Amino acid sequence: MKVNYGSTVPISTVDWHGKVSIVFFLRGCPYRCPYCQNHALLFESNLVDASVLEAEIKKSRPFVSSVVLSGGEPLMQKEAVIQLAKFAKKNGLLIGIHTNGYYPHVMAELIKEGLVDKFFIDVKAPLDDAESYAKAIGCNDYTDIHINPQVVIEKVAESIYLVLDNNVNLELRTTIIRDFMGSSDEVYNIARSINELTGRRDVTYVLQQGFAENAMLESLRDIKPLSRDELLELAPVAHEFLDNIYVRSKEKGNEKINFNSV
Repeated sequence: MKVNYGSTVPISTVDWHGKVSIVFFLRGCPYRCPYCQNHALLFESNLVDASVLEAEIKKSRPFVSSVVLSGGEPLMQKEAVIQLAKFAKKNGLLIGIHTNGYYPHVMAELIKEGLVDKFFIDVKAPLDDAESYAKAIGCNDYTDIHINPQVVIEKVAESIYLVLDNNVNLELRTTIIRDFMGSSDEVYNIARSINELTGRRDVTYVLQQGFAENAMLESLRDIKPLSRDELLELAPVAHEFLDNIYVRSKEKGNEKINFNSV
């Protein structure tokens, strides 16, 4: 079994809050998000045998409790993900998957086989606004993206339903990029759309500090990231619709917001 492999972080405490993980970045993605920091993974191929990654899992086993598959978009490589997840499970490790939500049919198969303990789904724009989603995933800036943004938001919605309906742990998160995606109005509408989609306030939602210095779109590279304080100011906006709000920043890591003290 070959894996289109990007890189590994042998020990991470930031990719799954509360867990120590080994993280594999897999290549390929159907999107061309202008602010993407991992765009080098989108355009080249590096096929390695799955046994190479399995050896890394085995080596990290004494130090980690989980394996996180990220990217790129890992679910583009269904068979590789299934094999790696089975291997991790066999070695007593939890499995987390970072995904853009575009492959609910792959998620359904993984859930059916009991191979994933937590999904981390990017919500890049309001889930009822195809125009904003088109901007977020690069439809306005790149000619090599050939997907319908309305179909994208339908697939993301299906993915969120799927995880919640099967009682698998879920984190939704939005990467906040100043003057691109993450204004107060945009956060308001993303949180509202999540609440309207799920009918729930208890869904975990993370406002994630975005860094654009290595963005795929060169015109974004001079944008200054929002500070932790600026992210904290956005939390009450999302709290209009959702209760479990976190802010993730370089300054303080992952913080659950206590709105009684805000």
